[in-house]
Amino acid sequence: MVKHFYNSVLNKSGNSIVLLLLIVGFFIAQIPNFQLDASSDSLVLEGDSNLRYYQSIKKNYGSDDYLVISYQVKDKLLAPAQLRHLANFRQDLQAISQVKSVTTILDVPLFQSPPLALTDLASEDISIDNGNADLALAIKEFKTSPLYADNLVSKDGKTSAILVVLKDNKKFEKRRQMRDAMRLERADDTLSKEALAKLISIEKQVLKDATMQSKLQDKTIAQIRTTIEKYHDKASLFLGGLPMITTDIIGYISSDLIVFSLAVIGLMTLILAIIFKGIRWVLMPIGISITGALMMTGVLGFLGWKVTVISSNFFSLLLVMTLSVTIHLVVRYRELAQNTPDLEYRTLIQNTLEQMLKPCLFTTLTTIVAFGSLLISGIRPVIDFGWMMSIGVMIALALSFVAFPIIMSFLPKPKVRQFNTELGITYGLAKFTEKFGNHLLVILVLFIGVSAMGINKLSVENRFIDYFKENTEINQGLTLIDKKLGGTIPLEIVFDELAEDYWYDEDLRTDIHKIHQYLDSLDETGKVLSVDTLMQILTQANDNKAPNGFFLNVIKSQIPDSAKMHVLDPYMSEDSGQLRMVIRIRETNKALKRAALIEKIETYIGKDIGFREGSFHTTGMLVLYNNMLQSLFASQIKTITVVFAMIFVMFLFIFKSLSLSILALIPNTLPSIFILGIMGLMNIPLDLMTITISAIAIGIGVDNAIHYIHRFKAEFQKDGDYLATMYRSHNSIGLAMFYTSITVTLGFLILALSNFIPSIYFGIFTAIAMISALLANLTLLPKLILMVKPKI
Repeated sequence: MVKHFYNSVLNKSGNSIVLLLLIVGFFIAQIPNFQLDASSDSLVLEGDSNLRYYQSIKKNYGSDDYLVISYQVKDKLLAPAQLRHLANFRQDLQAISQVKSVTTILDVPLFQSPPLALTDLASEDISIDNGNADLALAIKEFKTSPLYADNLVSKDGKTSAILVVLKDNKKFEKRRQMRDAMRLERADDTLSKEALAKLISIEKQVLKDATMQSKLQDKTIAQIRTTIEKYHDKASLFLGGLPMITTDIIGYISSDLIVFSLAVIGLMTLILAIIFKGIRWVLMPIGISITGALMMTGVLGFLGWKVTVISSNFFSLLLVMTLSVTIHLVVRYRELAQNTPDLEYRTLIQNTLEQMLKPCLFTTLTTIVAFGSLLISGIRPVIDFGWMMSIGVMIALALSFVAFPIIMSFLPKPKVRQFNTELGITYGLAKFTEKFGNHLLVILVLFIGVSAMGINKLSVENRFIDYFKENTEINQGLTLIDKKLGGTIPLEIVFDELAEDYWYDEDLRTDIHKIHQYLDSLDETGKVLSVDTLMQILTQANDNKAPNGFFLNVIKSQIPDSAKMHVLDPYMSEDSGQLRMVIRIRETNKALKRAALIEKIETYIGKDIGFREGSFHTTGMLVLYNNMLQSLFASQIKTITVVFAMIFVMFLFIFKSLSLSILALIPNTLPSIFILGIMGLMNIPLDLMTITISAIAIGIGVDNAIHYIHRFKAEFQKDGDYLATMYRSHNSIGLAMFYTSITVTLGFLILALSNFIPSIYFGIFTAIAMISALLANLTLLPKLILMVKPKI
């Protein structure tokens, strides 16, 4: 059947190339639909039970997706010229079409500038904008106020925050909420077939909505940045906030996708030119690789799949994986052409394809198994990455085995110069294995021991701020906001059914005050805001005496709307009966451990204060992000266990030998163990990108094992001599393994130049994994075969 297929392809190459071009053209035409996504969806577990609760909280209190501009002055923040500068800046920001509101020190209500009595709070509306504020007292209030200090204004009075809320689309938000609710039902297996079909339709529409919203947001942030540039004369300005981070990450992904893909192509071209010294053997593999990666990009556009931070390197991965297949074809063709130079051209091509189809098919299947193991992670972007790469490697295999014979048939038979099949490095590794194999086993045992120590130190406690280099605006802005303006990542605590009781129950007010003070005392926390913040303001206005329930009920009904929106509405919902605390966590605190912090807070509220379990909830992006990070540990263990089990089963099917299957599996456990060990020893935590390295290392590593054993079995039939077979295998398939591994390694190392730290780690550790896999399969694997002498 295979022979008949290739006869048809070679005999009707004109028809074949037209059909191939039509298929390739169709998918490349879909590339304009290709999209990137760096939203908060990629930072949470899709089935997280806390996600449903968080979404209900957002409905009650609004989204925490806003922009923050830090406004840092050299002299006096409230100097008249500085206030005019800030007012003009605010006016220009408000003029941007998609800006909903801008909050600054100019428009917030003041309570101590001059000090107001408790009875005056309801009637007076003091602010800088209204012109009735005492500026000398105002700067003192900003620096000491329970509401504004270390929040709207830094404690040194030099830095102020400007909050910019962007307009949202109610229709888009409603569809998104419906999708999120149905996804949670799907995770619980409670959706009917009709509802599942509806969810798929809604998901597609949400993707379109998100694309439109993202483009609008990008445009708005660009306009805000242009406005900021005009006001750098009297203040140092940095932009922060989740929408800006999302936009910048997409910018990094786009840049990496283009720049590093081009760099990988250039590097691969250079390497192939050095190795093969022939235009055909350079342009054909490069052309097939680029075409395969472009086709997969079109497939993603056609299916409406968005590429996230995790899957952003798919293009480079597919380039090197497709190149790996074509290099094996080129090396085998050149070997056959050198050994049988008089063989007819088409027969040479056909023999090459027939001899390489089985090992390449097996290696593709094992790679799919490796990437398929990511489907059990429970993290949607990681699952999508597993699907993308599984489909991508199938495209790489099919395209390589179809395009190679078609292109070759249109070109004249090449003159393959006589070349030395004994590459110094591969021959040296064979010699090393023969002479020092026993020493190698001892060294590997030591390596495994050291790696085990590193794995034991692995953690998932990474700081979001560490994802960006120190010279980037994101890092600088986050650092300034974190240190001067009360922290960045929000943690929320919500108490159920207490809103009404709060005004009447003095013991409850005391408990909430204790919790507020405790949270404020923690090293990891920045600004803490709650209904107790209002109580502190009222206490100041009442000669430092806490007002009783009667006064509180009178005052709460008379607080002006301008003050209510700042001190009451965000922290109490009488409709839902909830009290809410918002704690901003300092990401710059190197001792921050999210899981331990959440547990410590919950223990204090539950055991020390006495709130019963279930009466309060910790939520917010910090909790959702922590849940995702904690799942990485379990996911990593499940992924590695599943992938090794499935690959072992495949080895049994491929080699039809239990002993060979075990021997092939042993060296391919080393790269992932080695990488995880290095990460643990260097205190580099697991994150959304590094979790995929083990699967990639195993998937590509076992490719080498399959190619090597397949060739070893063929060479062994010649004389039945294990040692001689090892040397012949090193000098034949060892060449292709070396060429592909070096190309892949150098390709990944280019990612070390990225601005995005996870991409740097991904590139470096994947490169280390590739070299480790090559060395393991050209030293440990043959040594084990020589020791055990399995039946072949």
